[in-house]
Order: sequence, then structure tokens, then C-alpha cells
Amino acid sequence: MATNERDGVSRRKFIRNAGVVGAAGAAVAAGAVSLGTAVAGEKRGAKNVDCDYDVVVIGGGFAGVTAARDSMKNGYKTLVLEARNRLGGRTFSSEFAGHKVELGGTWIHWTQPFVWAEVQRYGLKLKETPEPFVEEQQTVRIIHEGKAVEPKLEELIGISKAIKEYFAHAPKLWERPYDAKHSWKELLAVDAMSGADRFAQLKLTPLERSFVDAYVSGIAHTTSDRASYADVARWWSLPGWNMTAFVDAIGRYSFKDGTISLINAMVDDGKPEVRLSTPVTKVEEQGKRVLITTQGGETIKAAAVIVAVPMNVLPRIAFTPALDPKLVEAAKEKHSGSGIKVFIRTKGKLPGDGKRIGVGGSEHPLNILATYAKAEDHTIFVGFGADPDKLDIQDRDAVQAVVSSFYPDLEVEECYGYEWTLDPYAKGTYCSYKPNWLGKYYDHFQKDRGRVIFGQGDHGEGWRGFIDGAIGAGGQAAMRTHKLLG
Repeated sequence: MATNERDGVSRRKFIRNAGVVGAAGAAVAAGAVSLGTAVAGEKRGAKNVDCDYDVVVIGGGFAGVTAARDSMKNGYKTLVLEARNRLGGRTFSSEFAGHKVELGGTWIHWTQPFVWAEVQRYGLKLKETPEPFVEEQQTVRIIHEGKAVEPKLEELIGISKAIKEYFAHAPKLWERPYDAKHSWKELLAVDAMSGADRFAQLKLTPLERSFVDAYVSGIAHTTSDRASYADVARWWSLPGWNMTAFVDAIGRYSFKDGTISLINAMVDDGKPEVRLSTPVTKVEEQGKRVLITTQGGETIKAAAVIVAVPMNVLPRIAFTPALDPKLVEAAKEKHSGSGIKVFIRTKGKLPGDGKRIGVGGSEHPLNILATYAKAEDHTIFVGFGADPDKLDIQDRDAVQAVVSSFYPDLEVEECYGYEWTLDPYAKGTYCSYKPNWLGKYYDHFQKDRGRVIFGQGDHGEGWRGFIDGAIGAGGQAAMRTHKLLG
């Protein structure tokens, strides 16, 4: 299929799929509203004179919802303006083949302090991947020299050593993963290095390189040559510099009732006003207030604004005074997170009692293919790829060909995914920094300006780019807003 044909078909399917929010994703506050309408907040007047609201939050992902909940608890009349017809941002609870799935951000862990505190606060239930989870044998196949091979025991041992060697510098680069400046000199020394550049420093077998390359691509959600080595090393450092914790932290535990269950709990707890399908076009500071103009032409007056939109879409909003040119430059350049995530239903019960994983390097359409859920008459797999141009996730035949490259006995019945790179309010997946971004942009991110507060989950310390990082960023933005408004 020609590229322009593929884009046309994908876009049509994407637009259709984007409208299917499903029971899990449609609810905003325990089913309190319909799509495209508003959630009435707690009735209170604005504290600040000549303002409709004390705080307006732009963006209804985890950062924005956290900022709104906390601002309400701080006593401020708060409004959330979300461009989409749902809350959640780059998380998206849905259903596929009778299973609850997450089309965006999914997994959480107790090494992620902000999200884990929310799980404890609201008593939310978790599930494990694959579902049902059983400690069982895992079959691994690696694409090596164009063919899928099952590594022998000694090769698996070599791969384990290769991973440790690849991340050997991580403890020094990120001795304190929540304080980049603590090891700033060390980070700047490798700032220009890509994930692929690191391979040139190591003596790995082709099989070992293929495996490590696949994980680097999966981490950054882009090809390893476009990923920052320093940023990838951060992932390894956050759960404690070991493979078991790393795998569990990024791919084992998720919300039993979907990420939307936490969004709903936060909204119900804080009771901010929420307006869906309300894109913002302009933000203008005027002394002791800020004017926010929506796409529909409404002007809203607020004492402070919290910006919680993905960095790639920041240029959609006209700011007066103008934003820091470096912020605009970074947003137009776009972060490197731009891959694909696809759910795949295969026919019949998974042969044997174990689970399967397929691994392919940057050049392969899917870098990771893993068992997600098992049933008596089918199996659900989840796949991650670094480059959306290499696989149309809406094309069953194309997905079948890639799945067969790992496991020829698997018959694909249907596939399902959301193309975040085509979403006008995301323009990418989770945020991964590019080489040279730390030195070039780090000091410009999350810098407030007057009454405009930046609380984007794409930036900050720790688990930025994750659900945890978004909650942390939103909470900190709310605290700074409280300090500003008093």
C-alpha cells in the first residue's frame, strides 16, 4: 500500500476509533455527564475580584486533573478546559475483545510515589499483566538476522549481562533521579549521545545488541538513534538499577478498572468544574488577571492559569506576552516519543501454559510483543513499535505479518489501537527527550511566568512522561499557584 493511501485509510479509521470512547472512557465523574458537556463544579464564588474563576487549568490529563483537584482543596474556584470529549489526556481507557485495555499510559508501581499515593488514597484495585497473572515460564523470541530465534540459556545469561553493561553508567548519571542538577556535569558529558551511540562503546554479540536495542526503542518509543541515552538511563535508575524492578515498574501492575478510575476519583473528590470539547486558543495576561479565549469565542477571566497540555501542542495556543522562545522551539521540534501501541487478539487458547514475548530491534515494526491477557478461546497481545510508518496498526493483514515473524502459529483475528501521533491534542506519545535536549532546553521547561503556571507531565524530575510524573507535575503546579494567589 502506498504511503498516501495508508495515511488516508489510517486517518479515517483513527477518526472513527477516536469517537469510540466506550463505557470506561466516556465517564468523567462516575457517569455524571455526557460527552461534549460540562461537569458542574462545587458552587463557590471566585476569591479574586473581577475574575470568573480563581484558577483555570488548560488540559484534562492526569497533570491537569491533579492540579484542579488540589486547587479546589486549596479553596479556589477552579475550571478545567479540555479540548477532547473525554478526560485522561494520553491515557485512554477502552475495551477490546471483552477486555479492559489502555490505549495510552498504563502501568504503575510502588516505586512511583505520586501515583501510588493516589492508589492508597482512593483504595483503587490493581491487576497484573498478563491477566490472569501466574508465575510461569516465558518463551522469548528475538528477531536476529531476519529470523526469530529462541535464545539458549547461555545466550540469555549474556543478554542479562549486556543490559547491565549498557546501563552501567546510570547510577552515576542519575544518582538522584529526582535531582538532575546533582549530577549535571555527568549528564551533560553524555547529553549528545543517542541510545544507539552507546552500542559503539560496548562489545556485544549481534543477538545481544538486537535485544538491548529493542528495549531501548521500547523505552523511548522511538528508534534508538533518536533517543537520548541520558533519558533512557533515567528509566533504569528510577526503580533501582536492576532488571526485575525495571520490568515490574514499567509493565506489570495497572488499574483493574482502568486509568479512568483514578481520573474519576480525583474529579469526584475535588469537584472542579470541567468543560469538555473546549480547546483554548489564546491566553493573555492583564495585570492581576488572565484572559483565556476558547475556540468557541468565549473569554474567561482567571486569577491564574495552569498549563497542563502536552509540550508538542503548546504552539496551538497564542500567549501574550509571548512564551520563552526555547519552549516554542522545543515544541515545534517535538520530543522523540512517537511510536505505536497495538492490541492484538489471536485465535484460540495460547498453546502451552506459559506466556510469550517477541523482541525486535529498532528496524523491526514491533520492538516488543507480549502476552497481555489469556482466555479459553483467544489470547490478547500488546505490541510496541518505534516508528508508525513501519506498521499500520489498523491493518489486520499487516499486523498478522509482523506477528507471524515472531510466532507463525498465531492467527490474528483483530487488532485495535489509537494513533497518538495523529491526535491534534497530543502529536506524539509520552515524552522522551532527544540527544542534547538536557543542555539546550532543561532550564526552560516548567518555568512559570507571572500568572501563567506550567504543570506539564512531560517535564520535571523523576518519572516524567509517566502517569506518576504527570500527577507530580500537577500537584506541584497547584502548590505554586497557591503560593502566588495566597
